[in-house]
Amino acid sequence: MSTEDALQEATEVLQQLGLKEYEAKCFVGLSRLSTGTAKQLSEITDVPRTRVYDAVRVLEAQGLVEIQHSSPQQFRAVPLDE
Repeated sequence: MSTEDALQEATEVLQQLGLKEYEAKCFVGLSRLSTGTAKQLSEITDVPRTRVYDAVRVLEAQGLVEIQHSSPQQFRAVPLDE
């Protein structure tokens, strides 16, 4: 299984668990980065940058992502053990 296939499968599983497409893509993308900006996340996930902010806010509300309120904002996926 290629990396792209694995990422696509992970995204599909997250969607089956209730996340919307952009939310799932952003979470999978953040799982690949230690931290990232909206621009970086947009580049690796093909989610429009303006929609990254919306998706990350939803993920933060669900406790899956932490937002560092800096300039630019930094995002990180919350590790599973947390």
